[in-house]
Amino acid sequence: MNTITRLSQFGFLAVNGRDAKTFMQGYTTCDVEKLSERENLGAICNLKGRMVTNFRIASTDEGLLLRMHKSSVQDTMEFLSKYIVFSKAELIDVSDHWHCHGVVGDTDDADENSIRLRVNDTRYELWSTSSLGDESDAEDWAAADCADGLAWIESATADHYLPQMFNLHELGGIDFEKGCYLGQEIVARAQYLGDLKRALHHTRFEQSLAVGDELQVTGRPIGSVVSVAAHDALAVVANPGENTIAAESPDGESLTFTAIAPT
Repeated sequence: MNTITRLSQFGFLAVNGRDAKTFMQGYTTCDVEKLSERENLGAICNLKGRMVTNFRIASTDEGLLLRMHKSSVQDTMEFLSKYIVFSKAELIDVSDHWHCHGVVGDTDDADENSIRLRVNDTRYELWSTSSLGDESDAEDWAAADCADGLAWIESATADHYLPQMFNLHELGGIDFEKGCYLGQEIVARAQYLGDLKRALHHTRFEQSLAVGDELQVTGRPIGSVVSVAAHDALAVVANPGENTIAAESPDGESLTFTAIAPT
């Protein structure tokens, strides 16, 4: 049995033109020459190595297609537009043309106008120019993302986090052997010199949490929530080890955070 769910929280940015891949190679943590159904995660960073957005990405006949949180599409276009002016490439918000779906199991809904990208052994994303299914299971999909340690940069969390703080180094979203890209020096230093002070953690909650909520231990801030779905949440927390850590939500709920295990 399979399920297909429309994921309207996501939008799409197309980078089209002769220089699309060459241009984006200088701004993505992933290697755009190595993209595949399984190798499809990456991020765009600012000069300080903080993520402007993170995404799934695929090649198209016109160039590249990036799926990211819908709130990040315009911000990412504005960021990249400063650099693309001398390239034979263009940035297009195609969120009204492409639709993102979450699929559990297998499906016959894919066609020549669809793109299929693997999430794990049981889940994948199906991008289509047609809208399929409904959104009844969208919260379950987002909760599964949380359980898998997948968080997506939103406008509220942009420019705050290194890609490693979203576990992209464990998920295959950073290629440490590719050439230079914006923010690479900071990202590499955090990886090889052990400068990563904060990491992604998972928790379950009963009361309420929202993206951006500050977490505290005895009144001292230790991190912030970056993703919420149903009663699951992900937070970037100052806890360099792999031990669990207790913290309080803004409502005073006691929460236990567990570091996301390496994949």
